[in-house]
Amino acid sequence: MIYSEKQYKELEEKFKKLKKENEIKDKENKLLKQQNKQKDEVIHDLDRFDYRRQCESLKIENAELKKKLKTYEEKFELSRISLEKNSSNSCKPSSTNGFKKVIQNNRVKSGRKPGREKGHKRSAPTVTTNADETIHVSKIGTCSCGCKTVEKEEVARDLITLEIKVHVKQYVGKKTICPCCNKEYLPKFPSNVKSIINYDEGIKTLVVYLNSYCNIPNQKVTELLGLLSDGKIKMSQGTVGDTMKQFNKKSRPSIEKIKRVILKSPVINEDETPITVNGKIMSSIGVFTKEVSLVDAFKNRKLESFEEMGILDRYIGTVCHDHNNIHTSFVQSKQAECNFHILRYCKAEYEVHKRESITEFMDYLLELRDRVDTYKLQGKTSFTEKEYEKAKTEYLRLLSKWDDEYKANYDKDKDQYYKSERCLKARLREYVDDHLRFLTDFRIEFTNNLAERGLRKIKTKLKIAGGFRNLKNSKYYCSAISIIDTCKKQNMNIGETIKNIFMDKKKIFAF
Repeated sequence: MIYSEKQYKELEEKFKKLKKENEIKDKENKLLKQQNKQKDEVIHDLDRFDYRRQCESLKIENAELKKKLKTYEEKFELSRISLEKNSSNSCKPSSTNGFKKVIQNNRVKSGRKPGREKGHKRSAPTVTTNADETIHVSKIGTCSCGCKTVEKEEVARDLITLEIKVHVKQYVGKKTICPCCNKEYLPKFPSNVKSIINYDEGIKTLVVYLNSYCNIPNQKVTELLGLLSDGKIKMSQGTVGDTMKQFNKKSRPSIEKIKRVILKSPVINEDETPITVNGKIMSSIGVFTKEVSLVDAFKNRKLESFEEMGILDRYIGTVCHDHNNIHTSFVQSKQAECNFHILRYCKAEYEVHKRESITEFMDYLLELRDRVDTYKLQGKTSFTEKEYEKAKTEYLRLLSKWDDEYKANYDKDKDQYYKSERCLKARLREYVDDHLRFLTDFRIEFTNNLAERGLRKIKTKLKIAGGFRNLKNSKYYCSAISIIDTCKKQNMNIGETIKNIFMDKKKIFAF
């Protein structure tokens, strides 16, 4: 076949292209052979050093590490939530707030000016009517304008001075001896003059009040007495402790009277708090009414401590407390739970999960509290049976709504994240009658604040002193607090009451 010159050139170009493509394919073939050789070597190494099994073990290890990482992430989230908790949204005491500024009062500002409002009784101090000394001062006879002034009315102002006079009464008598047996006899000193240096009931009263109610340590009490007496009273720290011991012994009949009043009360408030005694954690239990207070210290917070106190194992009324399961052992009494604790727990869960059903439940509890306050003003003493059942039904309905929202947003992989919320809901459902007990008798408070205020003095003592030296000293302190706090509730003179106890007077309280 004969080709033309043009066809020949086209064929020649095609040949060159095919030749280049062939060269490229040869190169690719060489590369593929090299890669294949490398893969054969890798396969050989895998079989030789058992890399395949190692790869499988690494995959298993990686899966386990992912699980651990997920667990640590959940713990981190729980820790973050715990750090955000304080005394306003959990059961943590206010002492754990540190330097955080926690708003305890959510009251809305009224916009009114501070100070006494118009129509309210003035609380300014008044001058005394029987002054020890009266000094007449000159009047202003001429006005700044040059006119003579006219007398209008007499104005008095008091200048009060504290004068402390140390009066030492010394008893002197003859010491005698028997000429036959050489037995010596001291003179007949009074019963309150037993040692070389003695202090009367007035000084002892001041020591008890300062050392217990004012939480002033023994050393500071002695320094204060020395300062007030211009150094004439040189009391030792041991004498302060002996005075507290003596007061504890003499106040036992009064403490027994307080116990009898508590046992007759229809409603009591109980709370307990840990105390530090010689570096060990022990317990202080307090029982309170609006008329009396009783506080005591024990080695632990177990059932035997409550039985040793001799109140809850004999009481047959209603006990308001902060969900202490020990109270279930005392079946003869009714239980009422503090609802302010519940509101704090609900607030903490809302800040974590943001469930609207939680706020509805909280609002309903506060609504019930406000209705009780309104009924009290109307002279009512409790909800009717029909009203109580209706309130209980609504309470359980809101809990069920909370359950539904909980189930809709529940994540099985983050179970620990929902544990506290789940426990709270179970507690609210199980103890529904205890939480709504304040509706059946308006003498029962919505909160256990009465007991918490009563134990606040002991918590202040722990902040100041750090703890007690021994359990006996803590019991001396608690008995003094019980007497003084009862005096305040009975509107009695504290100093006169303590002095009467030291003087062994029988009738101390009016009850």
